[in-house]
Amino acid sequence: MNRDEQRRLLARACEAELTPEEAAELLEACRRDPGLLDELSRVTVVDRLLAHGQLYPDDGAFVREVAQRLATAERPAVRRWLPWCWAAAAAVAALGLWLGVGSDPLARVTRLEAVAWSSPQSAPQVGAVLGEQRLSLSAGLAELTFARGARMIVEGPAELEVRGRQQAFLHQGRAVVRLPEGSQGFILESPRGPLVDQGTEFAVNVAPSGDTEVHVLEGRVQAQADPAGALLDLTQHQAARLTSGEVERFAADASGFVTDLPLLDPGVIGFVHWSFDEGQGESSSNRGQGLGQPAASAHLMTFPAGGQGPTWTQGQFGRGLSFDGRDDFVECDFTGIGGTRPRTVAFWVKVPRDFRTTEGYAIVNWGTMEQTGGAWQVSINPMEQEGPLGRLRIGVNRGWVIGTTDLRDDRWHHCAVVMYGGHRPDAATHILLYVDGELEPAGRKAVMEIRTATDSARAHNLWLGRNLNYEGVNWKVDGGPFFRGCLDELFVFDAALDQTRIRFLMKYNRLPPPESPVAKLGPP
Repeated sequence: MNRDEQRRLLARACEAELTPEEAAELLEACRRDPGLLDELSRVTVVDRLLAHGQLYPDDGAFVREVAQRLATAERPAVRRWLPWCWAAAAAVAALGLWLGVGSDPLARVTRLEAVAWSSPQSAPQVGAVLGEQRLSLSAGLAELTFARGARMIVEGPAELEVRGRQQAFLHQGRAVVRLPEGSQGFILESPRGPLVDQGTEFAVNVAPSGDTEVHVLEGRVQAQADPAGALLDLTQHQAARLTSGEVERFAADASGFVTDLPLLDPGVIGFVHWSFDEGQGESSSNRGQGLGQPAASAHLMTFPAGGQGPTWTQGQFGRGLSFDGRDDFVECDFTGIGGTRPRTVAFWVKVPRDFRTTEGYAIVNWGTMEQTGGAWQVSINPMEQEGPLGRLRIGVNRGWVIGTTDLRDDRWHHCAVVMYGGHRPDAATHILLYVDGELEPAGRKAVMEIRTATDSARAHNLWLGRNLNYEGVNWKVDGGPFFRGCLDELFVFDAALDQTRIRFLMKYNRLPPPESPVAKLGPP
């Protein structure tokens, strides 16, 4: 065996790609050549340390310790370890495995957000090491970090199979893959052929039929829909739909995918909170802290002025407000959260069964309709051409996200709209919708950029129950001028809350204390 052949086998050993014949050949060569055995041990240790470093890129103390040990390790000491290590490796090889195949991590679960697994057999928790295995998500978001550094966000419902350190098979669902800068070669297989990332980020949607869409968000991807055909080369902003024997090119669209997750630890969270527990009078006091003015009251009003405002009613916690859908609304002494800053709006709402499409807009809003992306308006969707009626909706002027749960049942439901920024400046800021503590699969998305205007001369303070686009009597607006239904316990937070905090809020009407395990650990 010459030197080139030795190097080839060493490289294949580190990649866990040795055939049984090659493993036997390398084993015999190491027995004859102690120097080759020494080299194999060194490259194996370094390879595994690099894999660990890629799985834990922020583990600076570990990296420094490894570097120091590698720099100062004495060769005789290393040799003393080799006989025991080699005996273990030989025992593994005798079982048909080689150098830890099946034991070295191919990937690791690094984040879970509102995940529901399809079966107990595929239910790893955060931190779980993944080998060659299949994952089945019925809902939610899972982030996987592969041993070579690629990060993947999978959105349920989805079926994903981990196949290697930089290889997976997406049988169904949505996934976004992002490689470290300078990396390439991650392979995401699909029912319509392999997709090879040449750097840096791409998104894939596999339909139940197997038809596959690939959107290149950064860098370049090579696809091969037909095994006998030429490679399809896609670059940034390009996309393709791969069907049986056909390829359709079009412009890439990131808005249908989740490319980032909210921060697990948002730090100190400020909020405003109107409980509406006064039960009488024409205003409600702010019970929040760390956001807006402590005296930011909510004033019960009508438009035009002079009529009876929202009426007090029984709420989910204590008292609440009832809106008639004709002329009443609430104006708050709070300008809202502007620009691209993260936020969460949470509340209890009761929508009547006989809801009409002229009564759905404007549960909560602020900003202005004078500029694209300048509005922030949470509603019950009244626009059938944009998505299913009666669902939770967030609109931003020329963009929206609409959920899937029909709220028109005259019962109280807890709703939360979460916004957090993505890492690409030209991408949609990310929005997640929660109903009764469960993450909503988006029934329709059309959001590319959010820059909520709060400092414009045309911007409105926070309104409840009044369409942000309604300016006066006889002013014709889509979705109607006022909301009909009941509202209770309105919170606006200056952070993107995760599902665990939202569920705690729904149950106890407050956030968990900062020192509690729930607040520190995030989702289980």
